[in-house]
Amino acid sequence: MLAAAGAAPGRMGAPAMPADRAASWMPALIVLLVVATVFNDLHPLLPVGEMANDGFVYAVPLALLYFLRRPGRIAVPRVFFALTLAFLLVIVLGVASNFAEISTAWYKERSGMSRVITQAMAVAMGPVVTLMFFNFAVRGGLPAISRGAWIALLVMAGVAVFEVASWVGLPGLSHVHQALSLVIHADTSGYYATRLRMTAFEASWAAVMLTFIFPFALTGGSPRRVALVAGIVVVLMLLLQSRTAMLVVAVQFMLLLLGFFRHRKDLIVHAATAAALVLLTTMMIPSVQSSVMEKGSNLIRYGSMDGLIDPTPGVTENVSNITRMAAIRAGLSMAEERPLLGVGLGQYGFNYPYHIRAEDLRSWEVRRYATAADTGLTWPPAYSLHVRLLAETGLLGYLLWLAMIVPLLLRSLARASGASPAGRLHLAVAMTLTGWLMLGASIDSFRFFGGWIALGVGLALWRTPRQKAGA
Repeated sequence: MLAAAGAAPGRMGAPAMPADRAASWMPALIVLLVVATVFNDLHPLLPVGEMANDGFVYAVPLALLYFLRRPGRIAVPRVFFALTLAFLLVIVLGVASNFAEISTAWYKERSGMSRVITQAMAVAMGPVVTLMFFNFAVRGGLPAISRGAWIALLVMAGVAVFEVASWVGLPGLSHVHQALSLVIHADTSGYYATRLRMTAFEASWAAVMLTFIFPFALTGGSPRRVALVAGIVVVLMLLLQSRTAMLVVAVQFMLLLLGFFRHRKDLIVHAATAAALVLLTTMMIPSVQSSVMEKGSNLIRYGSMDGLIDPTPGVTENVSNITRMAAIRAGLSMAEERPLLGVGLGQYGFNYPYHIRAEDLRSWEVRRYATAADTGLTWPPAYSLHVRLLAETGLLGYLLWLAMIVPLLLRSLARASGASPAGRLHLAVAMTLTGWLMLGASIDSFRFFGGWIALGVGLALWRTPRQKAGA
């Protein structure tokens, strides 16, 4: 039985519906779902496309079982439901308008319709996750979400300890990491020798997971817990060496400080002044200055503090940067060609070879992505969710996706505070959604389940009256 989101809510932190046996295991289920979001390199068991490696997908059936057994109404937020229907309608219209090309497309042993189906599953999963966590939140599951994020962060940090030990070949710990990898890295081999990937398939996606786990791990516990979470995240980010993630987490830290000290702007000014003085004093030491400038420049230019690590003779630029720019330009070219509805969901890769430039072919990655016979690399990535949405769903689809996120982000930013449980939850929602929008410049997947979870929590907070939000 469905109920609109305008129905009378219960107090946040207390069940809004009658208790039963199914409700007794709701907190454990929520914790399991949140922890499962950080595992995305498991052995695929279900034919669900790119989601087959995500642990979260295999925990979702338990959540569906809970809602089937749980008596009471399933609340549906009206505005989000309308936006979702409109977004899906745009996708359908986009596929229909390009059906002649999609039905005959074949590239790297994949057909156009197969890509539509697998990507449609990923797109549909997002709103389903939002609806689930919206209902969890209004039924008193907010503390469990915070607890799950804290446990997930500890899991990631624990795996990081074993991973770092494996870099230096410590006996015992290295063997434990090898054994763990048989389970948590069942579908890929090691990518980097000195970049963490923890429970994810690569370093960049480990950083993506942190941008959700970090904010929600802050919502429960004492100020000491907050400091501990922040310290763990800083250490992990330094070992991850992800340029985009460092920028995103830095912005999240700024939002965190603004949330906790929004009513003490004098402290913010004093802290910023002290930090600037320390930085200037440190940079006056020639050896420190040269080291910081060199490592910072290397990280920006090449994506690694070690500088240009490609040993190929004559190479003077990072191939990855060339590949990313080529992919983004190709997606924007598709959007210019079909601005309203795009080229169709999942069709970016089929159009990729026709929108790259001759100068882009100096990257061996671009050459392999653009060669139909070469299936050694994965599907041509757009490297940007913003660009991919514009290319595949057009301006209409992109604006509808933004409409799902931006209003909630702005509302949570206005109410974010470290002084109350509700304020911390608003802060976590604002930090996660800000991170999602920023990460959209570097990742092109709909599989960021943390963003959809944050939407569900934000919608539940929106539904809750201001005077009861912190109860």
